[in-house]
Amino acid sequence: MKKLIIILSVIAVTFSSCIDWGLDELPVYNESKILEFNLEHRFVAENVNGHEMLAVVTLSTTANIDTINHTITVDVAIPAPFGSFDQDERRIVSLESIVAYAKLSPAAKIQPIDNAPELGEPGDFSQENKYLVTAADGKTTQVWTIKVNPLPIINQYEGEYHATGFFDHPTAPRDMDLNKYYSSVDETTITGDHSDLGDAGYKVTLKVNADNSVEVKQFANESEIGEMTPDAENSYDPATKTFTLSYRYMGGDGWRTVTEILVLN
Repeated sequence: MKKLIIILSVIAVTFSSCIDWGLDELPVYNESKILEFNLEHRFVAENVNGHEMLAVVTLSTTANIDTINHTITVDVAIPAPFGSFDQDERRIVSLESIVAYAKLSPAAKIQPIDNAPELGEPGDFSQENKYLVTAADGKTTQVWTIKVNPLPIINQYEGEYHATGFFDHPTAPRDMDLNKYYSSVDETTITGDHSDLGDAGYKVTLKVNADNSVEVKQFANESEIGEMTPDAENSYDPATKTFTLSYRYMGGDGWRTVTEILVLN
């Protein structure tokens, strides 16, 4: 029995030595950084069975992290519509009720200060917010300021349109029948592919005036070209969400004139 007690004592001492060895060499992190900052929009949608569910859309963010002044400035892009995240829901996205989350230094903790919203819960990021980040050592701290720039405008004209019409080209006249997406420039202007030449770098902007007349500008690889066809109609019908357009540009062998109807899908 004495031999057994002695053996067990030796084993206990051996294991105790193994447990203690090297513990003082484990790293104690003293970094209190925010490494990434992201945003998401949450809303209630219906699933295939018609039941309500929580839907989450991750927004595209670009965070400029200043580690000297401890500030983060965030630019946000709203994804194109898909599924239940349609145009109406895209327009609801607001910095006043949005969910933020961050990646920190290893084992660091973060807490809001000065009434900043909790991360992971809907909060107001339409103004600057401050957060205290505490490193894993429990001693090193840093206050970070988060500023999210205004969201891009999504006006009432933005969306996918079905385009039909005719491209009167001196050497390649053709009918047009295709879908094109036009995105917002400001409250009354959208931009998208020129005729069927979008893949060639041709774009147009459509500005809707108060009387629903439309100003068309054309661009070839960002250089403005052409004009609206003289005496032709360029207008928008809000009842049917339809653009009636006619515009042209000069080529080596004469005018290329586009006449098209854009109907919002």
